[in-house]
Amino acid sequence: MLALWCPDLPFQLARQREATLAGRPLAFRDPTSRRMPTLWMVDRLAKAAGLSAGLSLDLALHRDPGLVVLDPVPSTWMEARAFLSQHLLTFSPSGRLGRFGEGFLDLRGTERLHGPALDAAERVRRDLRAKAGWSAHGGLSRSFTASRLAAKAEDLIRVVDDGAERAFLAPQGLKVLPALDARARERLHAFGLSKVAHLQPMAVADLGRVIPAPTAYQVILQATGADQERLPDLEAIPSSETVFRILNPPQAKHDAGVGPWIYRTVWGWRLDGRHLRQVSFSWRDEDEVPHAFRMAFDASDLRSFSQGIEARFLREATRRVRIQRVDLEAWLGAAPAAAPLLMEATTAKRLRLEAVQMKVQQRFGGSVLHLGVSP
Repeated sequence: MLALWCPDLPFQLARQREATLAGRPLAFRDPTSRRMPTLWMVDRLAKAAGLSAGLSLDLALHRDPGLVVLDPVPSTWMEARAFLSQHLLTFSPSGRLGRFGEGFLDLRGTERLHGPALDAAERVRRDLRAKAGWSAHGGLSRSFTASRLAAKAEDLIRVVDDGAERAFLAPQGLKVLPALDARARERLHAFGLSKVAHLQPMAVADLGRVIPAPTAYQVILQATGADQERLPDLEAIPSSETVFRILNPPQAKHDAGVGPWIYRTVWGWRLDGRHLRQVSFSWRDEDEVPHAFRMAFDASDLRSFSQGIEARFLREATRRVRIQRVDLEAWLGAAPAAAPLLMEATTAKRLRLEAVQMKVQQRFGGSVLHLGVSP
């Protein structure tokens, strides 16, 4: 299994569009921040200067006057994500996209077409550089978790041999295991379990006494490098998805940050090429009492939709206990073939108009701009 990672891909795209940004620290402004602008994403140069996501814009520019802050343009990212999916599809039908700039490809059974797995992985990386100009690293292993971790190394393609997965994962912290959320990690830390090596000799039944049994089974598979399940078809778009956020420690309803969390989640689905139809929002109190409601999605204004869910949540969460967990269950479909942005025909004009649209909506609200209206 090949894990491909394009480090700082949004910033690679920005530098491709404007050559003067080369060598300068870059950051994207958080589109959900209004009164006090904050940083949403920062590149490696900005991180080296001590900047991080969530930092206020004023403080960031004070620390590093050479920082360039960009406005995110979703359509550019959507097109880049679609290109990455099509590029991976030319080598294998089985795979999936992770977070932006990350892709996974199942190379089993492709030896007659592309040769040994290492040769195929190198060709995937080289062709991506030749066609799109993107630099990428890769990790190759039978284990999904091991390949993903190996891709973060600065090597071109790092191989984890069969049987070496346990030793490769053993010294890592528990954050490398995708099945463990923050709450479960904190619980394991309380028992003195902080490394993957601490979990490898454990039985599922023993670990299931500390964390939920279904999660324990997945954790043991990932910790031992035995997670070798076959990836889905790249062209298949999931019709539904459930995401959850554990509030650790539990927080008051006004501090849960439901609106910005939903905004970022739905935007991530947009970058995947999926269009939201309907959502069911639920939450659990500190004493595990569940609550839920359902809402239809208004595609005209994502920000107002996110704020509407948060407002209804604040109205209906009347029990005077803190919130422990919030869940979002979504019904998804394929995105429209063309973005209805002022009926522009060319990509360059559409990108410029979308950037202006985001700035106008950020300052004056969504009611001042009517999408799909041609003069």
